This record gives sequence, structure tokens and C-alpha cells, in this order.
Amino acid sequence: MMMNVEKSAIVLDVGSRHLKCGMSGERSPRTVLRWEVAEKLLLQPPLTKDAWMKYIGNQLYDVCYKHLRVAPKNRRIVLCEDLLFPRNLREALADAVFNVLKAKHLLLLPAMTTALYATCHSTALIVDAGWHETRILPVFERHPLVHAYTTTDVGSRTCCAALSKELPAATSAEDVLERACFVASPQALEAAVDASFYAFTPLAFMVPATTRSQVVEPLFNGTDTLTIPDAIRECVAKCPVDTRRALLANIVCIGGTSMLPGFLDRLATDLAPDHGHVASTLFPPHFMTWIGASIYASTDAAVAHALSAEAYEPTAVDDWMRLP
Repeated sequence: MMMNVEKSAIVLDVGSRHLKCGMSGERSPRTVLRWEVAEKLLLQPPLTKDAWMKYIGNQLYDVCYKHLRVAPKNRRIVLCEDLLFPRNLREALADAVFNVLKAKHLLLLPAMTTALYATCHSTALIVDAGWHETRILPVFERHPLVHAYTTTDVGSRTCCAALSKELPAATSAEDVLERACFVASPQALEAAVDASFYAFTPLAFMVPATTRSQVVEPLFNGTDTLTIPDAIRECVAKCPVDTRRALLANIVCIGGTSMLPGFLDRLATDLAPDHGHVASTLFPPHFMTWIGASIYASTDAAVAHALSAEAYEPTAVDDWMRLP
């Protein structure tokens, strides 16, 4: 692919918990913002397109002018989104890009597939362990096998729900999870010690060693929902037989939950009987999607496939799962 030398594109990785923002060709996002998409996705009845627009329009405007400090008018915007985002949300994102930001072109990308541009692989089993859930997508020779796309309702939210029951009030379970918890092997569990943790007071409270490891155990040893290793096995079982060995030999983990200490080692151990191999990556797992999109956005192919403002129609957002 040829590199494109026109004005840099704005690259947005739209997650359920965080919005990663930056410019094409750069090696990391300029800013990572918290937003409330995860909470709004759980509301009943589901939000309408207009309700999404009221929230997203203001958020994207602030991203461009307050955080990136670039004018989006006459620029390309590359937007990475989940394969299963509701249609109202996806249409609101596209409308906000063209009608609020007045962008020149928009390129929509399925978020998980862009991570491969940050690796040297064309075939991989991508495991995106995020806040809301864990998603698994096989990609064989750069072709996503969307019929095998698998999700399970375990992620950082699951761990935080268990952890919050053990913590003092007004303590951030998410903060404790990131700084004090780990995924344990039987050997590591025996050597684990209690941890002193400082929150918003000068006094520390103790996080027991068993709590530090047990709150993340539902990711690998759940009872009510599918665990991550079992979800991987289920996903691979949906794939053509002649692709399974290649996919299991190259498991790429992305997403913030996969950054928990011991996560990759535990996953490799649990999948060893299935000949699974967890590949190492050059970039932080939680930035892989954005970095891959940044690389792709700098190519002529990205320019050629972008949708122009003139050609845009409000109902022109395709369903990723129905594309050939």
C-alpha cells in the first residue's frame, strides 16, 4: 500500500468505556477520554438516534477543538467501531461527523480488524477483552470470519462488580483493579501477599491477597457465563476445519482487561491442551486498535474507501455482520 501525503486524518477508536483520539501516522493517541456509552447501551428502552446525537455531537466537537486542537472541516475522519454497535448509535456517529463536524470524508472500520495493521500478521484470532464484554473474531488471510464472531459477558466490569463488595465506600474499584489485582496461577497464588492501597485519604486500607486474585477469576473460571478460554474454543469450533490450527497458533489479545498482570500467561496455560499460542505484540494492548487504524489511515487505500460528504445518506450505514 502507498502512503498518503494529504492532510492528516483524525482517528477515533470508539469503545464502550473510552474514546481514543489522535491523528493518522502517529504511534499513539493524543488523548484518551472517558465517556458513558457503556452505561447508555444498557438503558431500556434503547436510546433513539436523536438521543445519541445529543450526546455524541457535543463529545466529538470537544474532541476536535478542545483536545486535538484541529478543525475537522475538510479533513478525513477515520472511525473504529464495534461490529455489534446498535444501528441508532452508528447512524448518530456518522451524522455527527458530517453534520456537526462538517468533515470532508468518513471511513468506518470494524474496530478489532484494525489491530492486525499494528502487527505483521494476516491471520489471527483476535481476543478483545474490554470493559463491557470480551469479543473474539477470527481473521484468516485478512478476511474476517464474521460468522464465527463470539462474545461473552465477562470483562473488567465483571471484576469491578466483585471487587466493589470488598472495598470501603467511595473507593474506586476500577482503580484498585488496575493497580492491585492480578491473574494468578496456582504457584503465584501461594506467593501472593496483601497489598496496601491508598485512595482519597492519607490512610491505607489492605487488599487481601485472595481478593487481589479471586475477583478476576470469573474471566477464566466462571459458572454463570462463558469464560474467555471457553469462548475462544467456541469461536474456533465455528471456523472451517482447515483454518483452526493457524488461528490457534496466533492469538492476539487486545483491550485493557488483557493488560492485567498474568492474564496472557494464564490464557496460554488454559489453551495449551488446544495447542493455542498467545502472540506477543509491540504496542500496548489497549492501543492496538487505534494504532492499526492510524497506520491504515495513512495509506491511499484508506482515502479510496472513504465516504464523501456529498455521497453520504443518513441511512447509508451498512451492517458489518451482513457484508459479504
